[in-house]
Amino acid sequence: MITKRWSYATAVAAATAVVLAGCSASSSSEPSASDGPVTLTYWDFLDPSQDNPRSNALEENIANFEAANPDITIDLSVVSLGDMLNRLPQSAAAGQAPDVFKMFTPTVPQMAAAGAYSPLPEAASEITDWLRPPSNLVGPDGQQVAVPYEYRTCAFYYNQKILDQIGAEVPTTYEDVVDVAGKAGAAGFTGFGTGFSDTDNSAIISTFFDCFMSQVGEPIWNDDGEAEFAGTAADEFGQILADLRDSGGLGTSVVSDSYSTVTDGLTNGTVAMAVLGSERVITLTGANPDIKWGPLPEPTSGGTTGATLGWTLGIGAGTDHTDAAWKFIEYMTGAEAGAVMATGGEIPTRASTYDAEYFSTPEAETVKTVADYVESNSEPHTYSDDWIGVASGLSAAGQSLYLNKTSGSEFITAAQDAINE
Repeated sequence: MITKRWSYATAVAAATAVVLAGCSASSSSEPSASDGPVTLTYWDFLDPSQDNPRSNALEENIANFEAANPDITIDLSVVSLGDMLNRLPQSAAAGQAPDVFKMFTPTVPQMAAAGAYSPLPEAASEITDWLRPPSNLVGPDGQQVAVPYEYRTCAFYYNQKILDQIGAEVPTTYEDVVDVAGKAGAAGFTGFGTGFSDTDNSAIISTFFDCFMSQVGEPIWNDDGEAEFAGTAADEFGQILADLRDSGGLGTSVVSDSYSTVTDGLTNGTVAMAVLGSERVITLTGANPDIKWGPLPEPTSGGTTGATLGWTLGIGAGTDHTDAAWKFIEYMTGAEAGAVMATGGEIPTRASTYDAEYFSTPEAETVKTVADYVESNSEPHTYSDDWIGVASGLSAAGQSLYLNKTSGSEFITAAQDAINE
């Protein structure tokens, strides 16, 4: 794990006495799993009451787990990633961390440094069929604190109807992307959808950057945990954004655009191209048949291999129910739950899951295609303990690039400086 010069936990030390309103605690009065009924508190950003494929799959899996484990009840709280990042360090310090919680891969080290996790039990090491090694899901002491729940990486999305209208081929390089985006912009479309908003923790620009850095083989941090990428192949990322701006390929609302506004633009046919997570393949192609997807465009030097991302499951700090918590995590990442999860379009993380009957049905073809894409076009890497600082730095630098017409190299330098502040 890469460790910054200062610990994120220091930043929340003043909040250690805070008791969070509405936060379900891991009650010490409950017996252990071996002594009697247990209620596990679980934080997830998905709301099972919503009628969509992912929420329905989560609801089904929790019900199936409770039916198979009648002494364990799951008390789910719907908590957004942003709220988790704010609340978990405080709740852990106050002895009220959830027993189990879902966390995005790049922010696992940040939450581990903040003391939000308990180390996984010995049984976790017995699982050997992860499709990607979970060695980057560790705390400051090197102990594993989370396991992969679902996989994703970046993919290139494009509207074939728009490309046909402007007489353009599907871009295979970022240089081509700039050219086609300019033509699409001149035709009244947003040529390339991205966003510099800090909404959703600046997810759209930071995910794009993360995958680009994997494409060019450049680390984001040095061994001391400092951002150190200016003057490297990362400069091309800034130049791509500057060229998109100058060609008219960016949307006029790029400063405030976020993941959701770009996906909405692709869905309604106003955005020609974008780099987004592969988890959007099923929803985007299902919502608009003109949307196609494929590998990332190639940079000047590098390939199409992006970063392996996704959601993870871990055990909260101070839980009294480690055995029950691990039983729930093991089930949720296992073959039975993984097959149900795949019906919602998410990509299971264990090889054994793909032996389930569902994966021999026509309904599973798209999920299998995306799973194969993630396997062949992404690699995991280690993150520092301040991913949100990276995302915020990129967002601020992007706003300046667009509003103040700064150069691509100035964008990269400004982002690096902001991260290291």
